Amino acid sequence: MIEPLDKQAFMKQMSASEQTDKTYSDDAAVDFYHWMYDDQDGLTQVCAFPVPTEDKTKTEMGEGKWIHARSCDEFREFCKTHSDLWQYHVYSGVNTLSENPRYGRGTVEHIDTIKKLSFDIELAKDSYNGSTKEEVWWTYQYALAEVKYISEEYGVFPMVVMSENGIHLHYNVQFECTDDLLYNKQHLYSKYITQEAMNSEYTAIIESKAPDHIVFSQDDVSDPARVMKVPGTKGIKSQNGRMCGIVHKPNREEAGVITENDIDITPEELKDRFGKASNNSSSSPSNSTDLKTVDTTPSDLSAEEAEMVEHLVKVDSSFSQFWRGDVDKYDSRSEMEFGFIIKMLNHGFTESQVVNVMWASGMSKWEEESNHYRKKTLENAVEYFDGNITKNSKNGSFSFSEK
Repeated sequence: MIEPLDKQAFMKQMSASEQTDKTYSDDAAVDFYHWMYDDQDGLTQVCAFPVPTEDKTKTEMGEGKWIHARSCDEFREFCKTHSDLWQYHVYSGVNTLSENPRYGRGTVEHIDTIKKLSFDIELAKDSYNGSTKEEVWWTYQYALAEVKYISEEYGVFPMVVMSENGIHLHYNVQFECTDDLLYNKQHLYSKYITQEAMNSEYTAIIESKAPDHIVFSQDDVSDPARVMKVPGTKGIKSQNGRMCGIVHKPNREEAGVITENDIDITPEELKDRFGKASNNSSSSPSNSTDLKTVDTTPSDLSAEEAEMVEHLVKVDSSFSQFWRGDVDKYDSRSEMEFGFIIKMLNHGFTESQVVNVMWASGMSKWEEESNHYRKKTLENAVEYFDGNITKNSKNGSFSFSEK
C-alpha cells in the first residue's frame, strides 16, 4: 500500500531535492537497485548521458558512458561517480539483460522474462526547460490516478519515483518475452496496461481539474529494454537541478505482481488493437510530412538497419560522429539531433528507421525527452529536408558528400 502525500508534504520533498549541496544519495540508489533487480538474473545496464549547457559544449563535457553491472556495488559506484559529475543524467535498464548488447541499449533478444513495467509521466513541452514544482505536483496527481486504477484492477502497488521533472512508476510483473507477446519490439501486455491506465476515468478527472497550461504527456515504455532515471542521482533540466528520489516504496510482500493470468485479453486481440497504427508507420515514404502514425517509442535495430549503420560508420566520418553523439559544432543537442535526422533522410532511411537508429545511437536527448519532443523533431526535419542537401539554421554548412 502507499499513502499519498498532501501538497504541502510533496512540496517539502521537492524543495529538499533542490538543495545544491546534494549530488548523490547512496541510500536511494541502493533501495532502487534492490526493488528493481533482486528478483532478476542478468546484467543491469547503467548509463550516463551528458547534458550540454549554454556555456559548455558536448566536447568539453565528454561522451555517454555505459556499463553492465553484475552487482549492487558496481551499480552504486557508477551512479555515484556520474551523479557527482553534475552534467550527467544517470539511467538504468528496467529489465536485466542476459549478455552485453552489441548496440546501444540492448535488445529484446537479451530479455527472457519481463520483471518490471515502468511508467514515465511528465508534461508536454516544446522546449528543454524544466518543470516547476507545481507542474511536477500535477504529474504526481496524474500518477496517483493511474496507481488507483491499477490497484483496483490488479491489486498491486508500485515504487513511485520523482524523476526531476515528472513521476516514474515501477511495478512488479511476470511476463514471458516470447514472439507472440511482442509486436514491433514492444510487449503487448505492458502496452495494454499502460494504455488502459492512461485512459481511465481517474486520469480524466485529473486532466479536467488541472490548470489550462498543464498538458500531460506519458511515454509508452512497453519496450522491455527501456532505461529510466535512477533515484538518488541528480538531474539538471530544472533551474537549479533536482535530486531524483523515491516518493513511495511499498513492502515487497504488499506490492504484488501482475502476471499474464491477470490480464483478460489474448495476444491476438492485442495485436488487432495495436497493430494497425504500427503497420501504418512502417510503410510511410521518407518524404512524407504526415507523421502522426510514426511510432517513436524504442525499437531494436533490424538486421538491415544494423548493416546500414555499420557501413555508414565505416565510410562516412560525419555519420560516425552523429552515431556516437560527439558532434560539437551545434549550439544545442536539439540542433545536433535535427542534423542527424536530416543526414539519415539524405541516406534514404525511412522515418521508422530514423527513429530506431536514434534510439540506438549516442544521442542522449532522444532518450531523455518526451514522445512529444521526438515526434516534433522528426516532423520538423522531414518538413525541412529538401530531398538532397539542406541548410542549417546558421550557415548552410550541412554536407552529405561523404558516402
